Amino acid sequence: MRKIDKSFAYLNYTNEGKMSYQVLARKWRPNDFSEVVGQEHVVQALSNSLDQDKIHQAFVLSGTRGVGKTTIARILAKSLNCEKSLDSKPCHKCSTCLSIAEGSFMDFQEIDAASSRGVDDTKQLLETVMYMPSASRYKVYLLDEVHMLSTQSFNMLLKTLEEPPAHVIFILATTLPEKIPATVLSRCLQFNLKNLTNKQLKDRLTFILNQEEIEFEVNALEQIAMSGRGSLRDALTITDQAIAYCEGPLTDKEVAEMLGTLPADNVFNLVSCIGHRDSISLLEELKKIGEQSIDYFRLMDLLLENIQLLTFAKVSEDSLNDMEIKKDDFKILSDLFTEEDLQLVYQIGLIAKRDMELAPNLAGGFDMALLRMVSFIPGELSEHKKKVKVVEVDQQEESESDKSSDQEITIIQEVPEIEIQKDIESPEDGIDESRLLMSKENWNDIFEELDLDLGTRQLASHSSFLKVDGTVLYLSMPDEKLNIFNGKHRKELQDSISKFSGMDCNLFLESGDNADDSPNKIKEQEKRKEFEDAQKEIEEDPNVQSLVEAFGAKVIESSIEPRK
Repeated sequence: MRKIDKSFAYLNYTNEGKMSYQVLARKWRPNDFSEVVGQEHVVQALSNSLDQDKIHQAFVLSGTRGVGKTTIARILAKSLNCEKSLDSKPCHKCSTCLSIAEGSFMDFQEIDAASSRGVDDTKQLLETVMYMPSASRYKVYLLDEVHMLSTQSFNMLLKTLEEPPAHVIFILATTLPEKIPATVLSRCLQFNLKNLTNKQLKDRLTFILNQEEIEFEVNALEQIAMSGRGSLRDALTITDQAIAYCEGPLTDKEVAEMLGTLPADNVFNLVSCIGHRDSISLLEELKKIGEQSIDYFRLMDLLLENIQLLTFAKVSEDSLNDMEIKKDDFKILSDLFTEEDLQLVYQIGLIAKRDMELAPNLAGGFDMALLRMVSFIPGELSEHKKKVKVVEVDQQEESESDKSSDQEITIIQEVPEIEIQKDIESPEDGIDESRLLMSKENWNDIFEELDLDLGTRQLASHSSFLKVDGTVLYLSMPDEKLNIFNGKHRKELQDSISKFSGMDCNLFLESGDNADDSPNKIKEQEKRKEFEDAQKEIEEDPNVQSLVEAFGAKVIESSIEPRK
């Protein structure tokens, strides 16, 4: 093996003298349990079993793609058959270890259950089980994607799994353990492999690239780690692509271009514009984004991930200690939002991601979602920012030369106190006119007074009151109703509420169970009560009772109608 360029990993020479590229995922596949990343709970259990010579006859390894199922199975096969000793640390030098690593060991069979799922394939497999291993302690069978086996195949395996020959070990790997019959699972030790965290992925990528002597930027690796979605193999595959694309050091900008997203600083700018309620600057940023080839779904994911981190920082700054981010910048950014703002913005982003394909184009759907985030944050904070800016401008006009950061901080601290005092003293009638006077108790009565067409009224009757924040009314609605509650219905309901309350309001709908306080549920309860009263009145009627006693008559419930 020889290294020819920093931008590529190693190249292997085949017997014919031709070079074949060995991808990072294969080259850096763990050789023993000590190199496995993020699966300590599995490694510890298997290592203890091997070291104590207490080996089960069947194992189930479940987890998403690229988290180490096949890798752990191969290491287990090495440990069971290493010529040096039977323990959790194979030697990697004997012929057995080398053969398993090359995939040529006769007593270790990897079977693709997706393509060999029939009864005949299973029967043929079980016929080989009875034969002793050719030159090792155990015959190890790895059934990959075992959930693809047919029901009949699983039934054939049951008895063998429960009482296999002493020289046979079964390893069942799957991404969908819920599709494996309970009768099979009960005969195996089951290990659920975890998705790797972004930090675990980034640390592993850092180690590999340092070993490969490839330069990189930290933000570039963070993007790759997030794109891996918990899968180390996916992250390494993306790294291979980035190495080829960048032709040198892996930079944040070039990796973002390759992934169809934005560099970390640009995403940070978008969130900053939202936090400052600065629609003009946000439009300028969006215009720049529109000139690039961007994956808007991935960009929305990055935006939501940053909002999630800001929410964590609001709850506890300690939650950011394990994350390689600019903590000071995040602290400044988090001060622009309240916890309620972040929840609102996050929910808007989730709903927008679901509905972006309904927009005339993805760029338009993304742009409108971000502008909606700015618009829907409660107006009080936006007005406060404006007041602070006005005072700062006045100060600059008075004395440009005397301006200092200390003076600006003093001004920002004093202005809210003055405004709060005004808010307390100014209302003469004691009513806060900036707030919708709605609650759970009066929502049903208000709904009955709204002027709505029949279609909108029928759908909106399934809504439940959540809360009021300034001029924003939060309602929840079951998914099946929310999915067909389109923009026309929403506008009509919002306009009708604004007309009823005498002030402009914003309506925010989110998914939720159909609570007992929705107008539809209340009406159903009222109808049920009327029916029960009518039923009770009929049953207690003397004439009806005499007919029942004399002729054995019965009251047909479907014929009961309450008096109108």
